[in-house]
Amino acid sequence: MSGKSGLWQVLALYAGASWLVLQVVDVVKDNLGLPDWVFPFALLLLLIGLPIIVATAVVQGRQAAKVAAYRDGPVVDRPSEASTPEPEARHRLFSWKYALTGGGLALLLLVVVTGGFMFMRNQGIGPVGSLVAKGMLDERSPVILTAFVADDPSLSRAATQAFRVDLSQTSIVRVLEPAAYADALKRMQRDPADPLTVPVARELAVREGVPAVIGGEIVEAGGSYVLAASVVAAESGELLVTHRETAQGDTEIIPSIDRLSRKIRELIGESFTSLRADPPLAAVTTSSLEALKLYSEALEEIDRRGVSDAGIPLLEEAVAMDPGFASAWRKLGVQRQNSGRETSAVHEALTRAYELRDRLTARERLLAEASYYSTVLVDRPRAAGAYDRMLDIDPSDSWALTNLAVIRRRNGELDRALELFQRATAVDSGPIQISNVMWTQIRVGQLDEALETAAIGLRLHPATAAFHGGRVIVAMHREDYETTRAELDSASSALPDDEGIRIGTAWWTGNLNLLEGRVQSAIGHFAERTALVERRNPAAGRYDWAPAWIALQVTRDTASAAQHVARILSEEPMNQLDPLDRPYGELIGLYAAIGDEARARNTLADYRSALPEAPDSRWEDDEVRMEARLAMAAGRYEESIDHWKRLREINPGCVGCELEGIARAHDGAGRYAEAIDWYHRELEEPFWGSPPDRALIFERLGQLYDLTGDRDNAAVYYARFVELWAEADPELQPRVQAARARLEEIVKERG
Repeated sequence: MSGKSGLWQVLALYAGASWLVLQVVDVVKDNLGLPDWVFPFALLLLLIGLPIIVATAVVQGRQAAKVAAYRDGPVVDRPSEASTPEPEARHRLFSWKYALTGGGLALLLLVVVTGGFMFMRNQGIGPVGSLVAKGMLDERSPVILTAFVADDPSLSRAATQAFRVDLSQTSIVRVLEPAAYADALKRMQRDPADPLTVPVARELAVREGVPAVIGGEIVEAGGSYVLAASVVAAESGELLVTHRETAQGDTEIIPSIDRLSRKIRELIGESFTSLRADPPLAAVTTSSLEALKLYSEALEEIDRRGVSDAGIPLLEEAVAMDPGFASAWRKLGVQRQNSGRETSAVHEALTRAYELRDRLTARERLLAEASYYSTVLVDRPRAAGAYDRMLDIDPSDSWALTNLAVIRRRNGELDRALELFQRATAVDSGPIQISNVMWTQIRVGQLDEALETAAIGLRLHPATAAFHGGRVIVAMHREDYETTRAELDSASSALPDDEGIRIGTAWWTGNLNLLEGRVQSAIGHFAERTALVERRNPAAGRYDWAPAWIALQVTRDTASAAQHVARILSEEPMNQLDPLDRPYGELIGLYAAIGDEARARNTLADYRSALPEAPDSRWEDDEVRMEARLAMAAGRYEESIDHWKRLREINPGCVGCELEGIARAHDGAGRYAEAIDWYHRELEEPFWGSPPDRALIFERLGQLYDLTGDRDNAAVYYARFVELWAEADPELQPRVQAARARLEEIVKERG
């Protein structure tokens, strides 16, 4: 074998051995959670060994050639064995024995350096010791993230949000959401909407028992950006760790934030395995800095204003700029839903977020799945499962607690829902969480507690309309209509420009007028509300069904109700709307109440086709409610009662919607004692949406008690009815006069 061919064989053998060593190092690095530099360090040692191996192969090849030449030469020319020269020094130095020994020492160096580093890091020794190992932070300690300092406010917001997203993937610390400390900032006489600086954050952290704050800074220098982040001890102000990264232009800012955040997480004490498992920041946010700026500005608007139209235009701009921006799609879907936008628009955003869920952090991925299951597929069990998985990861996740509570409330598990809402509020005292506690307290009849919660909410979030609404509903529950009007006036004065207040005022004023028999005035207020709704949801604002329902329930004019439905559909054909935005639900109910069975069934079939992926269970309550109303309209009262009771079983969270139907069905069947009982249950049922029409119930209770011979109670309810409808419209006055006359007769009979 020639020296050249021997060299190539050695190189091939070394390459194969090096590949095997690197594979082993890579597997060990991943399985033992070693730092990323272990692999390049091993590669460097192998590269250093390469020239040594080449030199050894060359030297040893030449030496072998000389020996072979000596042995193969003429015998007469060979020197005696005693006179054979010793090998040169370089032959002894570049020997395979030394080469293999050097390789072993290099491997030992790799093991010693790596093991020493990991030992010092995990034991908190020296500069490589992590903050958790040193005892400066506990694992899962809460920390407060301050606003990045930058000359450009939009860049500051974007960098802060990006850093927060990346930190949210860690389990080593828990980054508090701004809403969690908004109340504390107000107690410090600070505006929660102002950018949070490190000095203010330190004071806040000391007050709230948070051990550390994380601050950041971006400095532009000649088209490049220097990004820095630091962890600062709250009490002492000691700089615990700091790190810098450089971005060569705008396009490098997001990757630089990613590297910066990961380094800070490493210095705090997160495992290298966990750091490697997280996707790059651009993959779970956006690679577009401008889209991120819009998204961050939208979040600031939402946090400042609570649940409303806040941030929707900015989020729409963000997804137009980056259609793959999953976080923005998810937030857009939630905001559209909260502000009552078109169903098709809500479904579009939530579906896109679901399709892009692999571009979300683990937490946001579960949120996207849950929103898609609950809203698009209307599959609450799967949605609840996603929220349960979120709580397995973090039992204090306020979003998971809140949304799981909403599902529990819809399922009629009111005590469980209230407990979850209260847990969410303990973590996050934002307006959404507090108002959910208030609404659920109303729903379970805790009216005094609800007023206390509303007072807390108004103190912390005076610009939130929901707390005014809660006070209005409590006054309605207590039949204190003077206070109800005063609360409506107070809300309008406090928030004159709030669209939600205007919509709510029109709605509740209409209900008050309807309660008092002023039907035409009520219809006018309901029309005002519909026009206001149309500004945010043109599809919903096209159709004002109030006159039809009033004709069915108050004036008992079925023909008029049918004419109104036909007229409004001729003026605003449904085929002009996306199928998801068509008012199928209202039409099914109206057609069934009118007794038009064919149209009711056809409308339900169309409704089902608009949501083809929804599970069959989604339609059970719609079908049962329709059958109950159709049976009622046809005089099949026993059948109607069965359907209403079945609806109550499958839809336990429905707020009083079956009670009127059950009462009227018993009434129609001549089962007066049962009807009286169910009418009373309707009066006592807590509500937060449409209140029971007490005047109509009082009128009928007076008649039923009269029919059953209970004159005392008959007089009570005749009197309550007459009092409510004293100023009723002229066409309703004959009913008032009849009740008043019968009341006077009973009084005379009783002496």
